Amino acid sequence: SYVRTYVRTYVRTYVRTYVRTYVRTYVRTYVRTYVRTYVRTYVRTYVRTYVRTYVRTYVRTYVRTYVRTYVRTYVTLRYVTLRYVRYVRYVTLRYVTLRYVTLRYVTLRYVTLRYVTLTLRYVTLRNVTYVTYVRNVNVNVNVNVNRKRKRKRKRNVT
Repeated sequence: SYVRTYVRTYVRTYVRTYVRTYVRTYVRTYVRTYVRTYVRTYVRTYVRTYVRTYVRTYVRTYVRTYVRTYVRTYVTLRYVTLRYVRYVRYVTLRYVTLRYVTLRYVTLRYVTLRYVTLTLRYVTLRNVTYVTYVRNVNVNVNVNVNRKRKRKRKRNVT
């Protein structure tokens, strides 16, 4: 008599570690800068008003007003004396001496005006002196006047 005892121990340890790290960084920076600078400078300098503006500060950008369309060129004027000027609109003047000018939609600051009869509309005047006699102004000029250093000037006493 045969007694056969089969003892089979199956130890199967299945260790499956699925580490799936999906790091998807979609950095889509659509920087669309449409800088459409329509600088339409129709400088029709009909100098019929004889703008012999002795620009004593050597503004070599010939500001001969009668610029009847969109002069958004930010002319930097320094210590300028304008005479017999016409057609000026939407202007921001600072530290400027104007003579014989008519202004509309203007913001004047620290301006010395002489012989000017201002026909001003929607204007903000600040610290203005010597205002008498000025005429017709219809120019689209955006003047940005920068004053960095002071210079002593001789003034004619009248």
